[in-house]
Amino acid sequence: MRPVAVAIVLLVLSVCVLAAQTMPTDALDWAARGAFVLLCFFSLAGATIREWILSAAAIGLAIVLARAGATETILAGLDLAAYFAAFILLLTALKISADRSTSVLNVGRYLIRQPANTRFMATATGGHILGVFLNFGAISLMAPLIQNAAKNDDGTVDTQMERRQLSALLRGFAWILLWAPTTLAQAVLLTLFTEIDLGKIIVVGLMTSVLMMLLGLVYDRIEWRNVAPPQRPVCPLPRKHVFRLAVVCSTLIVCTATLQVSYRYSTALSLMFVAPLVTVVWYAAQRREPITVTAHLMTFWPALIGDASGLARSAIALGLSGFIGRTTAEVVPVESLLAHVDLATVPGWLFLAALPVLITIGGQIALSPIILVVFIGQVVQMVPVLPADPTHIVFALSAGWAISMFASPNATATLLISATTRIAPTRLTWGWNLRYGLLAYLGLVSIFAILEAGVFG
Repeated sequence: MRPVAVAIVLLVLSVCVLAAQTMPTDALDWAARGAFVLLCFFSLAGATIREWILSAAAIGLAIVLARAGATETILAGLDLAAYFAAFILLLTALKISADRSTSVLNVGRYLIRQPANTRFMATATGGHILGVFLNFGAISLMAPLIQNAAKNDDGTVDTQMERRQLSALLRGFAWILLWAPTTLAQAVLLTLFTEIDLGKIIVVGLMTSVLMMLLGLVYDRIEWRNVAPPQRPVCPLPRKHVFRLAVVCSTLIVCTATLQVSYRYSTALSLMFVAPLVTVVWYAAQRREPITVTAHLMTFWPALIGDASGLARSAIALGLSGFIGRTTAEVVPVESLLAHVDLATVPGWLFLAALPVLITIGGQIALSPIILVVFIGQVVQMVPVLPADPTHIVFALSAGWAISMFASPNATATLLISATTRIAPTRLTWGWNLRYGLLAYLGLVSIFAILEAGVFG
């Protein structure tokens, strides 16, 4: 009964948030808040220790604020929590279709079975591109494929190939956070900072992503320069399957852009409307003969129920993190602290360089990037004179979030790979990618300096 109830609440939450965003009324706002609280109630019984800790922290903050009479802050936190939960739900629901797509499977297999000299970039760029419209589904898809491809004929595991390919996947996937509007990072940041140059974010983010993946390739070559990679059978390009995925991706982009232009919705809100429609149509297109489209669509509800628990855990974890970040900014005496710090005298590039450090350090002690990003976002808005351009601040925050993906053992991407491969999160991050993370950070500091110097306008 519980999975069915969770699936129903997921749908109700999504509908209420979309309605509240497009037709704002007190009744719809309360409905969205209530649906989020109800989702937490139904889902916590099967939740992990992470969700329980987040719930305890959220309740504690709500009690403190209620005693202080800050009811409006609690409601604002719940609004943010419901919005973030609905966003990740509607975007992650794409995995219901992706998990059943032979095209996704074949393209993923092709990417990881490239010649040794192109294998790293194929996996990194493949994880990056698939991550744009599958989000964490790309990690769940490619990690087991990599492990399977790393097995020798005698059943033993080629640990060198496994390490290099999983690192390539992490290094490629993480950088989508710099620019892709389908990621939670961009949804969070664009909610907090509305007066920014989105075009500049996308252009600089894309350029930086390419540079960082190339840096990952160079580091991989240097790290393994004395080891000859084994040759593996190469898969031919599955043209038909690549075309199908290109159609799905293009439809997502075109429909989102159309909705933005027609109704002036934000990118995140447009995606929240488009993604479920693309999910259902993509699912319908996967029918097998002789079943009819209608009969096939009847299986979507059981599929949603099957994925409901996982979707709910992601939704409440991210929603509660947003609530904690929003309300903590009211509990902590930020204004008193800022009174003793004159940020206007801090060089812009130095201020930007500090943001990824704060986010990455927080990740080492299990603080979700979303908590820190929302908190920092609220604090920054209290500063009378910002030391750096708001667009650059958004870029720096997303860069810190990206670094934490492969440098923090508590990052979502790391935990997903660890759960699939049974490799310790600390090994995936500190052991395999910490030095790359340091190099990437130094590269980002240089980019921050260039941005603040006004090279890109």
